Amino acid sequence: MKRAVLLGSLLSLACAPSPGDAGADAGALPVDAGEADAGATSLEAFADVGASSEGIAIGTPGTGASVMSVGTMGDRIVQITPDGTTTEFARIDSPVGIAVRADGRLVVCAKHAPADGGAPALFSIDGAGAVSPLVERGPSGETFGLTNFVAIAPDGSLVFTDSMANRVYRADAEGANVALVTDAVTFPNGLSFSPDGTALYVASWDSQTVFTLPFDRASSRYGEPVVSIGGVRNVDGLVTTADGELVLVTSTRGILLGTPGSDTTSALTAMRAIALPANGVFGDAAFGPNALYLSALGQGTITRVMTELSGAPLPSR
Repeated sequence: MKRAVLLGSLLSLACAPSPGDAGADAGALPVDAGEADAGATSLEAFADVGASSEGIAIGTPGTGASVMSVGTMGDRIVQITPDGTTTEFARIDSPVGIAVRADGRLVVCAKHAPADGGAPALFSIDGAGAVSPLVERGPSGETFGLTNFVAIAPDGSLVFTDSMANRVYRADAEGANVALVTDAVTFPNGLSFSPDGTALYVASWDSQTVFTLPFDRASSRYGEPVVSIGGVRNVDGLVTTADGELVLVTSTRGILLGTPGSDTTSALTAMRAIALPANGVFGDAAFGPNALYLSALGQGTITRVMTELSGAPLPSR
């Protein structure tokens, strides 16, 4: 399935009635049955990025000051300052997942330019916006189908998903020693580490499941995936809170809060308050530690949700 076809399918899912919609008021934003309210939150448009967006990260790439980096549909990485000012930072074909390394460089899931074959890969972007390939093939020389999400592991190495190939990979910080982590998760998408760094969470977009994989920092090895949260449809992005809970950014059910090891979830936003939310990140001191920022495939704005939560520390902070 090509990305454009996938987006069309998501739009159909988002617009289709769900069982929870029956009998709802015309202006209501319904929540799935069984999902309790996680507490009062406020939601607002934070920045206009002019297009659908997916990858989102906060760090200090090149400027020394905290900025938000967002990948928009097409070929742009934009940067956003804490006051919501948006500027173009880099050009790269079809950016998806984004992470910020401790040295300030961005790691981006994207494609080569069509003239270079257009194959999905991982790229590094320095503080001046210069793009260079980081990981171009799998450990057996295979090309990737859809490099979708990337995270920085607690030891500085990289972990990333190839959603189309149903694979999760790891690589050293500079892109060497690529290895298969697991091929047991279908359409792996969002990734996040536990606050203590001993577990990796992987969202399976098409199986209503979030998996946990043990992580050994000393060896940089991962264990086998086990079910952590089940019964939640279309989980795209994952964000770990400082308390060890997981924010589930779902394509069709809104933003949920779940606890690893439990299938009970609560709603942080109403189901359709954001059009096709994709990924999220908690703010730092500059952006507000209790603010959750969300990208979306169905709108041209970044949304800020004020919560009583805060994010787990990232390697880039």
